Amino acid sequence: MGGLVTARFVAEGLQAQPAAWYRDVDALVLSSPALDPGMNAAQKLLLAVLGPLAPGLAVGNGLKTDWVSRDPAVVAAYIADPLVHDRITPRLARFILDGGALVRGLAPHWKVPTLLLYAGSDRCVAPAGSQAFAAAAPAAALQAQVFAPLYHEIFNEPEKGAVFAALGVWLAARPGAPQSLPAA
Repeated sequence: MGGLVTARFVAEGLQAQPAAWYRDVDALVLSSPALDPGMNAAQKLLLAVLGPLAPGLAVGNGLKTDWVSRDPAVVAAYIADPLVHDRITPRLARFILDGGALVRGLAPHWKVPTLLLYAGSDRCVAPAGSQAFAAAAPAAALQAQVFAPLYHEIFNEPEKGAVFAALGVWLAARPGAPQSLPAA
């Protein structure tokens, strides 16, 4: 969800009247952002009903822990993390749904240099959201790369070396970047 939060923050700067909390961003890296939560019609109906009635009601999010990574050790660490839970409120679901739509809608106006890395086999969020954003954003502002077989946590997948390499190349090309980057 961090990718959505940061993309939504940057999108605020594209509004006619940005909020007082908005600050300029020099560059952005997004990792499998929740630009499309992949909600089905029943989930959207449930959100429409529960949202106004009980916006803070925490319900199960429906995500399975083995969707996070194909690395069993990563999944085990995720399960053991006391800060991880499986709850979501209608208020948060609405933020995800609306925030992703806003970011995708403003993609043609995107100005912040952005690297979008996303999992092609993600089941936590719909890769279609990243695909739509990448298709609509100006090529001068966005570089996107899909890692087709990877699950949501692309920096924690067995092929994470390729993901870190893509990040390193992009960072090294940024103005003012050091001549060499430390190894991942």
